[in-house]
Amino acid sequence: MARPPGEPAGKTQRGIQSVEVSGRLLQALADARRPLALAELASAAQLAPAQAHTYLVSLTRLGLIKRDHIDGGYEPGPLALRLGMLHLEHDPAWRAAVPRVQALAAQTGCNVAISLPTPQGPTIVHYAAAGSPLHVNLHVGTVMALAATATGRTYCAFQPESQWLALWQQQWTAASPQPLSAFRRSVEIIAARGIERSIDSPSPAVSSLAAPLMDTSGSLRLVLTVIGSTGVIDVDWEGPVARAAGGARRDRACDGSNMSEFVDNKSRRGIQSLDNTGQLLAALADAARPLSLGELARAAGMVPAKAFPHLVSLQKIGLLSRNADGDFEAGTLGLDLGLIALQRLSPAREAEPEIVALAHATGLSAAIAVLVPLGPTVIRLEEALRPQHVSLRVGTVLSMVNTAMGRTFAAHLGEDALKQALAQDAIRMAGVRADATARAELAARMARIRAHGVDNAESRPVPGIDTLAAPVFDHTGAVALVIAVMGSSGSFDSTLDGDVARLLRQSAQRLSWRFGAAAPTS
Repeated sequence: MARPPGEPAGKTQRGIQSVEVSGRLLQALADARRPLALAELASAAQLAPAQAHTYLVSLTRLGLIKRDHIDGGYEPGPLALRLGMLHLEHDPAWRAAVPRVQALAAQTGCNVAISLPTPQGPTIVHYAAAGSPLHVNLHVGTVMALAATATGRTYCAFQPESQWLALWQQQWTAASPQPLSAFRRSVEIIAARGIERSIDSPSPAVSSLAAPLMDTSGSLRLVLTVIGSTGVIDVDWEGPVARAAGGARRDRACDGSNMSEFVDNKSRRGIQSLDNTGQLLAALADAARPLSLGELARAAGMVPAKAFPHLVSLQKIGLLSRNADGDFEAGTLGLDLGLIALQRLSPAREAEPEIVALAHATGLSAAIAVLVPLGPTVIRLEEALRPQHVSLRVGTVLSMVNTAMGRTFAAHLGEDALKQALAQDAIRMAGVRADATARAELAARMARIRAHGVDNAESRPVPGIDTLAAPVFDHTGAVALVIAVMGSSGSFDSTLDGDVARLLRQSAQRLSWRFGAAAPTS
């Protein structure tokens, strides 16, 4: 077989031993599907704890692994998440499904989820929101229950029983004591019907319709689920939503051949050769497309002969693979680790130590807000050492117009979502009914927020209190949460280019990196 252009001659299969040892640690995490303590991880990888720790220092520095801030366990990190999503984005079925799902959401006015069949169950890998917000805790990374959800039952109906039986038995409880024989009959009916629904279950007042996406060999590739408020979504078997979902399902049948259109560890000693490996993985993740040996080596600042042994080992452990053109892309281990990272990702938990450190570094109060159906809501408040007269507490819902945290969310919302949010602003803290003038002023302010990456509010809405707020992004580029600092007017520099704003931006960048977004900048 001829060598691909640019591939070094000689011992082409010689790899890097440290990369392959690291692969044992990463595979152990993928197999466990939960955080592991050092001793557990070392034992699973057949290493001494001291040897494993040295590797983990480097893997953590690279972002392939991170440590849980609460129990200290090791779990897949942000670079693993990005590699997993990169692998998924080159799956023909997924690439074909996403634009059609967006169209389906617009057509039906309902939310639509794409779930990937994985060993731990159907996992949401894309969520298209449409219409009014739903009071249901679904997001990318959610693993759907097998018996309790239409998605889970569809997952079982279109796969061999051997693929789901053990998982079903793990989930079977006295609270849902459906016998296996009854469940088998139900999935047989679903398989014959080709579509499944849930009404007011498992979330009251929320209903759904789920349909499978099969490839031409009859294997399940994805599950498509349309979700809406009961009484709004039509879940009739022959209704327009069922027809739209079924038509989309048939239209996307594929075999993969017809889809072409469609932490600070710097002071600790690690494994030096893994740093070069990390440069290659980061370069591939940044490119977001398959790269040839020459392209990947250049992007990582290496000559091909130096890069190639690392790439050989990365293929052996499954973090990378090569496509039909010989280009390098994310591999199956990257997908497994990325999905685990998604499932484990908790914005509030990740942000907790960062917000505490920010409060201590600035001497100011610090807060975290997330966007829920009612609006931007404070979920964490770290008080300053000096008391401040701020009418803010956990659970406070903030104005999208008259608060820095609210405006920061507004600056990164789509037009339809922002319109709905502004319509409800009068019910929030410092909220108003935005007239044409207020909307024009907000539009100008949002452009400034996007340009500076931070917003400020001086003596508004609380007289004598200044606030700075910055967005934290997830792996999709959406705002996961907003962090802010606040203090008495005149007690700190609340300008957009001051030292406090710089510290706030750095905290937001570090958190964005942990959520799978771009790497932090200095």
